[in-house]
Amino acid sequence: MHLALALATIAIAAHAQTAPPVQIIDAAGNPLPQCAFKPSSGLARLEPPLTNQMMVGISLDWSYETPLKSKEKTKDHTPAVYNAWLDLVPGTFNGTGFDGNMLNWFGSEAGYVGAMLELTLNPPKDMRIADLKDLTPAMYDGISKACQTINQRYGVPIFLRWAHEMNGDWYGWGNEPRAFIESWRQLTNSVRKYTNMTAMVWAPNIGITYPFVGGSDGGARSTPLSNGTDFDLLDTNGDGKIDNFDDPYSPFWPGDEYVDWVGLSLYYYPRQNCHNNCPLPERYFEQLLTGGFNNPDTPGGGNTADWQRTRNFYQQFAASKNKPMMLPETGAPWIAEWATRAGATTEVAIKSAWYNQLLSTATLTTYPRLKLVVNFEERKPLALDGEPAIQDWRVTNNSVTLDWWNGKLTEFQGNLKFANELVYNCDGSVVIGTKGSASGATTTAGSAVVTGAPSAAVTTSKSGAAGLSGVVGSVLALLASFVL
Repeated sequence: MHLALALATIAIAAHAQTAPPVQIIDAAGNPLPQCAFKPSSGLARLEPPLTNQMMVGISLDWSYETPLKSKEKTKDHTPAVYNAWLDLVPGTFNGTGFDGNMLNWFGSEAGYVGAMLELTLNPPKDMRIADLKDLTPAMYDGISKACQTINQRYGVPIFLRWAHEMNGDWYGWGNEPRAFIESWRQLTNSVRKYTNMTAMVWAPNIGITYPFVGGSDGGARSTPLSNGTDFDLLDTNGDGKIDNFDDPYSPFWPGDEYVDWVGLSLYYYPRQNCHNNCPLPERYFEQLLTGGFNNPDTPGGGNTADWQRTRNFYQQFAASKNKPMMLPETGAPWIAEWATRAGATTEVAIKSAWYNQLLSTATLTTYPRLKLVVNFEERKPLALDGEPAIQDWRVTNNSVTLDWWNGKLTEFQGNLKFANELVYNCDGSVVIGTKGSASGATTTAGSAVVTGAPSAAVTTSKSGAAGLSGVVGSVLALLASFVL
């Protein structure tokens, strides 16, 4: 490790408070011993005891789809996890900073189908994380209590993914590791005062083209901060520049005790000059996950031990730290406008090639800490190699892809666990079993009973914008159901 990085890391650790022990109490302040987290189990919060198995999830576009509608599409293969997006913005919602009614709705909808909720919680998109001093302890406590309410009222565990992709330059909070770590620790400490059914998910972006500015040509960039401190943290090899030979992940690591799960935004990224939905390369997923240098998109060829070591996310953070890992958003894009071009590959061919690599016995055997993959079930404008395109990652949006997806889940179901096979407990444990009722309620000791709430229309996506609309009766019922 570069000396400056080592000294800075020591300094951060010296000023950090240890994550507090968690003793869950009831409304009267009485301890609930059955809800105490049990590290001796060897499992992280919300980690089910899976061997040669994993879970699948869906990141919905909640503007037109809900978990219940998704479940109806996938029949007996109810995803174990549904992702939703929420902003935490100072000065909004009477000082809480977040839409509590929206969050409550997400939780109740997941509860309808007995699934877990992945909550991607972000600051405003253009907010530098150094300005997160405006996010007060009261705001962190507010979101923590809201998660606790969903955990207890609906029996829905939450994977809390805070300020994701913090190693990129497309969000205001990116590339500022010192402030990110401080903010992460504050939120983690707050969450753990109230609940063990919410797990903290640390999830950067895949570092294959890090530092992203300059991309595959290996171009270096200048410091993202004027004071130079974070430059020293980001310049992990001490060569005076931030380029593709620096570690894209470690500067942002908040400490083992502050992380329950590790995750990685990892997709099929079509290669340059791929303008016809070109086919997926073999072993593409594995090369991205481990930093293998055979990937054609690898910047600089990647022919150094340091490059591979720093890019092997699985080994560095899942295997060596014994953390369960997820892909909190993943998928393979299809561009309908390019379907008739010469040499074009079909939508099912591209998406099945990706998931044949993810959902395979070889993947489970080689990467046993990978426990969850969540498909990004959205489409959006995103240029590819300079050409405007609408990329579509969805796997349940039409009958052809849906038939393939359900067939894939059936084919691999012996190695998958779905929502109806998982039971959630207030100590953060997830066990293999049968839900206690048709509503999705869990009936093990220390678990909350699910009570559904009416759904409402919502606009929410990866961009972070979110808002409610719908009939007055539904909104009023939703408001009445929410208690922070």
